[in-house]
Amino acid sequence: MVKGALIKKSIQDMKKNRSQFLSIFIMAALAIGISVGLDTIWTTIDAHSQNFYQDTNISDFWVAASNPSELNLWRVRNIKGVQKAEKRFTVNNATARIDGKPILRVYAVPSENTLDMSLIMSGKKLSKHGAILDRSFAQANHLSVGDPLTIEVNDKRIDTTIEALALSSENIYAVKDTASMMPDPKGYGFIVIDEDRIASAYGGRKPYNQIEVRLAQGADAAEIQSRMDSIFGKKLNFVMAQTDNRGVNFANAKVIQFRSFATVFPFMFFLVTALITFSTMMRLTEDQRNQIGILKALGYSKKSILWHYTSYGVFVGMAGILVGILFGPNVIGRLLLSKIKNLMTFPVEDMVINISKFLFGASIIMTFTAGISFLSCLKLQNEAPAELLRTKMPKKGRHIFLEHFPHVWNHMKFSQKLTARNAMRNKFRIVVSILGVSGCAGLIIGALALFDLVSGIPKTLYEKTYSYDQKVILDSDTTDRAIRNLNLDGIVQDMEESSVQLTTQEGLRKVTAVSVFSKESPLIHLKDAEGNSVTLPDTGIAMTRKLAELMNVEVGDIVNLKRSSDTYYPVTIMKIVYMPSAQGIYMTDGYWQEIGENFRPTALLVQWNKKDNDFLNSGYITSYTDRTTQKSDFEGNLSAIFGTSLLLIVSGTVLAFVVLYNMGMLNFAERVRDLATLEVLGFHQKEIRPLVLTENIVSTVVGIFLGIPIGKYLAGTIAGGFGDDFDLISRVTPDRILIAAAITLTFAAIVNHIVRKKIKSIDMLQALKSVE
Repeated sequence: MVKGALIKKSIQDMKKNRSQFLSIFIMAALAIGISVGLDTIWTTIDAHSQNFYQDTNISDFWVAASNPSELNLWRVRNIKGVQKAEKRFTVNNATARIDGKPILRVYAVPSENTLDMSLIMSGKKLSKHGAILDRSFAQANHLSVGDPLTIEVNDKRIDTTIEALALSSENIYAVKDTASMMPDPKGYGFIVIDEDRIASAYGGRKPYNQIEVRLAQGADAAEIQSRMDSIFGKKLNFVMAQTDNRGVNFANAKVIQFRSFATVFPFMFFLVTALITFSTMMRLTEDQRNQIGILKALGYSKKSILWHYTSYGVFVGMAGILVGILFGPNVIGRLLLSKIKNLMTFPVEDMVINISKFLFGASIIMTFTAGISFLSCLKLQNEAPAELLRTKMPKKGRHIFLEHFPHVWNHMKFSQKLTARNAMRNKFRIVVSILGVSGCAGLIIGALALFDLVSGIPKTLYEKTYSYDQKVILDSDTTDRAIRNLNLDGIVQDMEESSVQLTTQEGLRKVTAVSVFSKESPLIHLKDAEGNSVTLPDTGIAMTRKLAELMNVEVGDIVNLKRSSDTYYPVTIMKIVYMPSAQGIYMTDGYWQEIGENFRPTALLVQWNKKDNDFLNSGYITSYTDRTTQKSDFEGNLSAIFGTSLLLIVSGTVLAFVVLYNMGMLNFAERVRDLATLEVLGFHQKEIRPLVLTENIVSTVVGIFLGIPIGKYLAGTIAGGFGDDFDLISRVTPDRILIAAAITLTFAAIVNHIVRKKIKSIDMLQALKSVE
């Protein structure tokens, strides 16, 4: 009976204050949903990639060397800290003799190798005469286990049979060449064959060109890599760390990006939710002081009363948490992971939820819903029932700061003075309201800045930096002279793109991209971070800003560049250029030859006067793409981040409305008796309304201004959390601030319209009657 009465009272109280409870529920659901949803992205990618690396026994680094000997291999194996080292051969330009003539990356391995194994999804282990084929490539080209397949390597045919379909952790994210922005499983994949089969394409010898190295736990990777120079000498091309592998780097970048999103934005959601929930639950409990007095007078125990009021927060908090955990992974997680699924290949596709982060978030929500209700009620338990049944004495009036300036105070209207005094009497609620609005405005500004950051990358690259119509990847046998003899109708710029190893004076190593082209560069327009044009230096190199930061170097510093057939060559960093993506170094073709390299164009950039389809279909090229297609593919590459920014913009606006509505209703509830008194005294509605509405607008405007630096901080933090391959400059433009301000002020106007109606419908008799 007693419990039943309290349950009925709970239902009645929740109905009476349904708007406040609903707002807390929405804020809790949003905070948990955004936090768990974004966490699901990076934890899923991280867990699947790490398991994939472990299952395939991926190397810690790869040594690219020309025909490494058994003595070289023995020396690597005997370095302290090296757990295992194995030889293999890999080439990236084999052709599959099927429709479309797609390109395959070939791995030729000894049967006893255990590093960088392919994860077999169907079929059997590799035999001497068979092949393991990329599962995605096989599915796209309608190939299956048991089918014959012919590949062409070094202009020699190799006939084989598909024995298994597999996935490779080295090829989580696999693109064919520098013209490709998106994985194309129909046009590019990998194949694994026995080392004896590749020998037939190279005159009967086994052409090893790579050493796979696995380190013992705690080994000094940098120190071990530095030993490769003395072991391989002129044979050494470069040493590529696991994190420099394109697929591994892409997966790591996605983890870094979404971990950054899942840390910065949910923090703001939790902060705003905590502030508003704290204020709301404390006010709701305080408003029940008379009810608590009645319950105590009727003989209800302290424990029953405490649980009764704590349960309000428990139920609304738990409801928000439950909806958030269902909404986050199943809507946000699945939606964004579906966009990433097209970019990366994993053996499994199930989601991984960060339980510890969820429990942490849930504990915050419960602390500020149930915890505040409990403490507020506990504080009132020390008062006698007779004391609780009396109306709480209003706060003692005090002179406010403005009154010390008579020339200002005396010129203020009565309603303005009353508003100012009321605001100072309820400083805590005003502060919470301002902080809540500033947090929401900052969230919206930060989310808009994230959208601008992401959309700005392809615009900068393919609208400002590059001005070609098409990028053509040349066949390895195509010479610069052959291209000139074609007399293509348009502006033509040839370039060589490859990878080189750089080392600093302090011993830091980095395998990075190098782009070599003429100084005039009619179709590539390099710029610095301020947008000023940069021309390539006659001697020395230009380095991207982010790479310079990673290698801790600046203009004037010397780095050692590993030449293809010699030792290191010292090159001076003459200029720093800005590239939002694809970090690397640039130099002129003349300087490239000066340091001892042969300039062999690998790509051709063309701005057509008249498109030459005969050339595009000739044997001179292996593939080509349009700049507009590259831009579109790059945007597709970033589609998950685009989706995240839109999600955060929508969620931020919803939170802003909930915060403004909640604080507007609290302000009205606190002033009902005062407003009714003024109405009895003969004040008109147009004189009464500003007392509440002005306060709401002022706190909103102040909150918007305070939200600008918060938005800028969020934008700067996000810009720095995109990974090593991205160099983003956060810019919060005035139009984005105006959009956030317009959204917030629109919601404030809607809330004021609702409050205006409530003021008009105040029941004076009900509002002014005493407790007795």
